[in-house]
Amino acid sequence: MTDAPAASQVRKIRMRPRLAQLMAEKSGGMYVAEALKRADATLETLREPSLTGIDELIVALDALLVAEVGAEPAARIEGLYQLAANIIGLCGAERNVAVQVAARSLCELLDEADGLAPSTLAGIKVHVASIKLLHRAPDNPALQGPILQGLASVLEKRRAENKGQG
Repeated sequence: MTDAPAASQVRKIRMRPRLAQLMAEKSGGMYVAEALKRADATLETLREPSLTGIDELIVALDALLVAEVGAEPAARIEGLYQLAANIIGLCGAERNVAVQVAARSLCELLDEADGLAPSTLAGIKVHVASIKLLHRAPDNPALQGPILQGLASVLEKRRAENKGQG
């Protein structure tokens, strides 16, 4: 006679995921597809006010660019930077990322600018003109690609000038 323990049976218990429990406890839960559909509808209602906001920021960029020459360069750079950053904040309304890329490039240019030298001002004007072209434009990589590559070239050229001076 052996003193071996009796064979025990293995029982499997399926735990209900905590998320499923929380969803069952709370009323008003929805499927992911429905949540995404509602989010898209909400974004669509916010799209036009955001695009209008970008329009106004572009006008403000233009106004600050033609501001009197005697104005403090550091204050103008800071103002231009803030306007470009605000454009980035509203770019979710655009149907493409080109405006956001252009505005980020402008921010980088301004961030690295020591002052408003003629070459820096020219680069800023190119960036602002590019943002105007890309804003409200359809998603067209054939149009956007060369513009964004040109902005990258302007930024790299400015960086090379800064290295040569530094």
